[in-house]
Amino acid sequence: MNPSANVLATTTLVEFRAALCTFADHAKDALGMLDIDIRRARDWLEDQKSFWQKAVRQAEDKLFQAKAELTRRRMMRIADRPPDCTEQEEALEKAKHRLEFAEERLANCRRWQRDLPDALIDFEGPSNQLTGLLEGQVPRMIAYLEKKVASLEAYTE
Repeated sequence: MNPSANVLATTTLVEFRAALCTFADHAKDALGMLDIDIRRARDWLEDQKSFWQKAVRQAEDKLFQAKAELTRRRMMRIADRPPDCTEQEEALEKAKHRLEFAEERLANCRRWQRDLPDALIDFEGPSNQLTGLLEGQVPRMIAYLEKKVASLEAYTE
């Protein structure tokens, strides 16, 4: 003969089922937020790339203008003495530094855009596993718990 089970309450199983449902909802929300953040990051990188491409073009123009101004100034002669070109040389150096800065930022954006898909592969594997669990296993677990609670409640009656 089967020994009888000493079932006093099923509240713990009911609470566990509720906690499992809450976890599944929070996890789905978190995955959705991560997808939105990833899209934002991609868009931001594209915007930054466009911004720095424009900045490079502008810096190249300023550099060309600074070189032209320095050349023009050097060709001037004041009483058979070379003119003071300090201001134009400083402007040229400043333009060179701006161009280097903009090119560095553009290179960073391109590198980040190139590296992002690899980083997403590392994220998408576990993310897809969690999504599979949330969509496939969790509903089965909840149904299983509901059956067990129902059978235990029927047993206790």
